[in-house]
Amino acid sequence: MKRLFGAPKQAPVTGPAPSLQDTSTRIDTRVTELDKKIAKCDEDLRRYAGASKSGQQKQLALQCLKRKKMYEQQRDQILGTQFNVVSLAGAQEQAEINVMTVEAMKGGYQELKERYTQIGGVMDIERLMDDMADLNDDIADINEAISASYAVPDGFDEASFEAEFSALEEEMKMEALTGVAKPSYLPEAEKPAVKEPAPVAEAAAEADRPVLQQSNGLLYLLWPKD
Repeated sequence: MKRLFGAPKQAPVTGPAPSLQDTSTRIDTRVTELDKKIAKCDEDLRRYAGASKSGQQKQLALQCLKRKKMYEQQRDQILGTQFNVVSLAGAQEQAEINVMTVEAMKGGYQELKERYTQIGGVMDIERLMDDMADLNDDIADINEAISASYAVPDGFDEASFEAEFSALEEEMKMEALTGVAKPSYLPEAEKPAVKEPAPVAEAAAEADRPVLQQSNGLLYLLWPKD
């Protein structure tokens, strides 16, 4: 069977496909080589044009011109191919950017969703705000209770106390203006002690009876000493 049909053809071993960047680099190298060949053809044409106008020189010049046209055609074709490669490379790069952007957006969306899942729903937020309001009310009540004076007697009305104190202030102002005596519930100032006049005291002792004496606008009844 092997001699009749021959050995089966083996599939060529293929490596990884070349990248667009490598392909574009190889195209640049080929274009550079063709430019050098075209420049060499131009040099030969100038040399043939300066030589004698023989038939052989003319044939060489025609052959050189044909090679130049062929190189230029190859260069134009390769440049067109390179344009397609570069365009495809740009599209590939844009696709990679799009893929990276979509992946980043997916990750960001998932993370954002997990964050809001941890926070809870709208009902949880509203319940939290209500609890905070209740807590603020409790704190205000606690502060008010702590700041209240514990030494105030039972039945004490702060409003009536303020009214009574205001009335007392008005009464004292009127007293200062009119000279009316102070209320009975206010303590009176102590009166300075008045010494008895020595002659009156001696007269009361000699007469052995009480003597009426006036001093500083006041009347004193002096009794004799035993």
